[in-house]
Amino acid sequence: MAYKFKLKVLIQRRPHMRDDNLEYVFMIGTSVLRQIFDDERIDPTVKKVVLYFPERYMNIVEERCLFDRLEYFCPNLESVEIMTQSVYIIQCTPKGSCLIVQSPDEQENGITESSTKGRLWRDNAHGYDFSKLTVV
Repeated sequence: MAYKFKLKVLIQRRPHMRDDNLEYVFMIGTSVLRQIFDDERIDPTVKKVVLYFPERYMNIVEERCLFDRLEYFCPNLESVEIMTQSVYIIQCTPKGSCLIVQSPDEQENGITESSTKGRLWRDNAHGYDFSKLTVV
């Protein structure tokens, strides 16, 4: 399906979903999720939506209808950018809108497979350098 808005879905194959540094990043865009799924409110002021692993806040049915809901409840939406590992979101993304991203850790060490021992995640490819964060 073609959408009115520009869509980019960045796929990270083995993200570290319990990275404490990313809790605030994971919250980006959750107000829009509440708007389209809980309040079911049309908001013509929403022009851009950025979501980092929105599957943390959605059930499977919501993941599958995310793009249709965004289009309906955000009629002036121009762009959507999502970082995800959700097969449900990926399956619903039009061909050509998906990009697989790799962190330097994944490029150096490859992707992990299922195992009983060893780390099953790779460093996140989110683009934020938390070593430069100053907390006041």
